[in-house]
Amino acid sequence: LKKLLLTLEDKELKTETLFKSWTIEDVIGHLYLFNVGAVETLKSESHFEKFYAPIDDELEKGKSLVEAQVPWLDGLEGSQLVKEWWKSVQEVYDVYKVADPKTRVKWPGVEMSAKSKITARHMETWAHGQAIFDSLGIKRKNEDRILNIVIIGNNTFNWSYKVNKLDIPKQ
Repeated sequence: LKKLLLTLEDKELKTETLFKSWTIEDVIGHLYLFNVGAVETLKSESHFEKFYAPIDDELEKGKSLVEAQVPWLDGLEGSQLVKEWWKSVQEVYDVYKVADPKTRVKWPGVEMSAKSKITARHMETWAHGQAIFDSLGIKRKNEDRILNIVIIGNNTFNWSYKVNKLDIPKQ
């Protein structure tokens, strides 16, 4: 994903994806925002709450998630946003590689272990990255690193239906 993003001009980052009509820039802003959140929640619950409160306030006003991130991004866009996103990827890696995987971390909707949080970041980056590849008509080469995503999808399949009060499909 990084290699692809570094080849794009700022105007190409405005390309709309099939995911909720978000642009590539919206997607990267979203990934950046929640990478920072992943670092903050590992520090402490209060760090996360302080970080997330302004976003939650915007959501409470009826704004979409992509609209709610605009004040937080404070004008950051284009190639500079891509650079900041990549720095956040590296910071997430640095703090989670030394974290106790059993540490509980706060997150909107559900508390989880640090191991689950980092797996979820991997999944979200992969999924949103796929939307970017698709919007540009580029076939993505998946490698064995996708295993974490397959495992989290399998482990949370039934839960996803239950939490949304839906019947679990029969095979």
